[in-house]
Amino acid sequence: MTHTRLRLAAAAGLVTPLLVLALAACNPMDALEKVHSEEFADRAAAAKGWVGVEMPAWIPADATSVKNTATTDETNAVIAVEGGELEDCAEMDRRGLPFDSRYGSLGEPLPSTVFVCGPYEVVRTDAGWLGWFTATEKGQTPADA
Repeated sequence: MTHTRLRLAAAAGLVTPLLVLALAACNPMDALEKVHSEEFADRAAAAKGWVGVEMPAWIPADATSVKNTATTDETNAVIAVEGGELEDCAEMDRRGLPFDSRYGSLGEPLPSTVFVCGPYEVVRTDAGWLGWFTATEKGQTPADA
């Protein structure tokens, strides 16, 4: 094998794992952080393409710009939606916090109450809603909370 071929083979050996990692996730950091992220134009698109557990029922029917980031084991999730109104949610004391702040923070001071929608805690934002699920037991997902 010539020196040029050896260099090309070595370069391919270094580049291939990075290329696979980049193609495996929209954001290469997601794979390293063991999360998956999806973004949808509206609730209807989210219902068709939701990854992981079942799409949360609290997402308003007329919501737009639905964004989801969850751990690959589904034990933590944070969801941001624009627009719409919540249904079938009760106002209660906040129990947890989102595990990831990529869709914004809860602000200061932290809210003492949230809307509890099934296993999710949800707060109003300037654009719509920010909701999260945090497992309270090892391996727990929203499906079994």
